[in-house]
Amino acid sequence: DVAALAIDSTVSYNVKQHTISQTVVTEEAEIEFLTSATEDATIAAGTEIVKQAGETGLAEITYQVKLVDGNEVSRTEIARVVTTEPVEAVVIRGTGDPSNIAVALATAEGKTGTKSGNKEYAKLFINQEYGWGEKQFACLETLWFRESNWNHKATNPTSGAYGIPQSLPGRKMAAFGDDWKTNPATQIKWGANYIEDRYDTPCDALDFFYSRNWY
Repeated sequence: DVAALAIDSTVSYNVKQHTISQTVVTEEAEIEFLTSATEDATIAAGTEIVKQAGETGLAEITYQVKLVDGNEVSRTEIARVVTTEPVEAVVIRGTGDPSNIAVALATAEGKTGTKSGNKEYAKLFINQEYGWGEKQFACLETLWFRESNWNHKATNPTSGAYGIPQSLPGRKMAAFGDDWKTNPATQIKWGANYIEDRYDTPCDALDFFYSRNWY
């Protein structure tokens, strides 16, 4: 009988008729990240809030490769070195009733951190807490656009005023939460309370701003 070499589980080759060889190759490959999801009944059902974005990792994978006449026919992983660890994605999935105002507020608060998210939360909050409707929100939107462009990390380089409502000093907002430096919702709550105490409504505050360039 003519000797034959089995290359994989389905194919064998006659050694005399083919050139059989092996080699070792190392290639870089992506490592998919895992996702950790937590259900939260205070967040509206159908809402998914990303608290930490996932990032793909990298690995150098070494294979033992079998070739027939210079063509790869199979490979077996023999070593793997992770060069960049993947970053796990962390998400919150809502299960709550979106018609419940507390759920709606919690959902909106979870989406703060962007200018659009900050505005959506402020619109819902001032209507629920103070009864300020569309007209007052339009004034508030303009006022805080001029003050900070709705950036919760905005700092006035001259005065040191901080946050969306440009509190001076910023630490005054600590009355509404120790996270006042980083939490847009805390800043919005303080800012709305400040406006009500001092001007009654956002439109009155905006009128004052137009006359003095501060409020």
